[in-house]
Amino acid sequence: MSRQINQPINQVRLTNVAVVRMNKDGKRFEIACYRNKVIDYRQGLEQDLSEVLQTDRVFTNVSKGEFAKAKDLQKVFGTKDEEEIAKLILAKGQMQVSDKERSQQLEKTTAQIAEWISKNCVHPDTDRPYTILQIKHGMKHAAFSVHPTKPLKRQYLDCVKLLQQVMPIQRAKMELLLLVPTGNSIQQVEDILKEHDVKFTPAASQQLAEADLVRYPVLVDPSLYRILNDLLQSNIPGAKIEIVNQVVTKQGDYMLEEEVGNKNNNHDPNFDPVTEATSLLQQSKLSSDVKDNDDDEQDDSASDEQPSSSSDEEDILQSMASRRKAQKKAKKKNQKTANRQLADDTAIKEESVSGTVASATTQPVNDRISNNNNATSTDSNNNNSDDRKSCNTCGGSFATPADFRAHFKSDWHRFNQKLKLKGAAPISEQEFLLVDAEIGNKQDGDDILLL
Repeated sequence: MSRQINQPINQVRLTNVAVVRMNKDGKRFEIACYRNKVIDYRQGLEQDLSEVLQTDRVFTNVSKGEFAKAKDLQKVFGTKDEEEIAKLILAKGQMQVSDKERSQQLEKTTAQIAEWISKNCVHPDTDRPYTILQIKHGMKHAAFSVHPTKPLKRQYLDCVKLLQQVMPIQRAKMELLLLVPTGNSIQQVEDILKEHDVKFTPAASQQLAEADLVRYPVLVDPSLYRILNDLLQSNIPGAKIEIVNQVVTKQGDYMLEEEVGNKNNNHDPNFDPVTEATSLLQQSKLSSDVKDNDDDEQDDSASDEQPSSSSDEEDILQSMASRRKAQKKAKKKNQKTANRQLADDTAIKEESVSGTVASATTQPVNDRISNNNNATSTDSNNNNSDDRKSCNTCGGSFATPADFRAHFKSDWHRFNQKLKLKGAAPISEQEFLLVDAEIGNKQDGDDILLL
């Protein structure tokens, strides 16, 4: 039996390939890329083209290994530079992505946006950053949807605008140092800062004058950096801007008294320490307030995760746990009642089936007994409601399921079962009692004769 001989070949096998294709002027062009790198390149996270392309050649069919002809590249793209053509295909080409890859990419993009917001945004009153978990909860309530190919920075800015509708948040301030030559330009700089609502202290700035330069340390919104830079460069010769700190936030433990004191130092005539302390306390509990909206979706283990520091939250958790336990007990009790009712219904059905079969084979032998039985069954049907149970063998009716079950153990029911086996008609309870009394009297008379 012959076997195929695997000989070495001078071909490079392409594995883990993501094919990006472009159709232009009736021709198809493809490039072989690494998975999870195309999206990073389009979002600006990856700049090195060698980390994206598995090979720098342009194909007409990657799976078959067919390269594009140079004359076709020149005709369609106007150049033979395959690197430039590959960049164009990467930017505007189409790529097939599976569901799992798409969901993984969306989760990754969401995590990156939340991380950026956590690093670059703060609470407007406390100047403290939010955690990534708080940002993700806010994104969920703001109904923010991630775009797979849109640049991350643009999505980050759009997400901040949406978050401002559901939670207090703003971009962190930038700390800048303006270096302005002394002279008439100082007043011009101050006018520019006032025009854009940038706070500064003129007296302190004048004291920092060194070497014919006046320094203005200011905190501005990041969106104003380019505007101020262009205005100073175009209007004031020799003016410069230095970035001292790109993100200004407060770190360390949160001191409520310190924050209230900072508010009080502003000498606001309408300042109320109690009201301000209450508002700051509510702001510090923003994460717990956002998380409480999802309590209905959590299971029973959510109430035992981490105890709260306040007694009110502990009482709420305990009441929720006790309510769930009571619901479980009620559910078990209802299940037991349903099982018991099902067992009773099964016994009734079995009895009705056996009574139907026996009645089809028996014939009445005594007119008086049958008439009494008909009268008894008619009275029971007229007097009993729909919820009363009746025995198909004996014809009696019972008000409760307990009486109905006890009937099957009585001597009357056993006597009628014996009559049914012999082919005779069953008797009523009154007749059974009369027969039983006659038998008892006869036995008493026999005992007297013996004496």
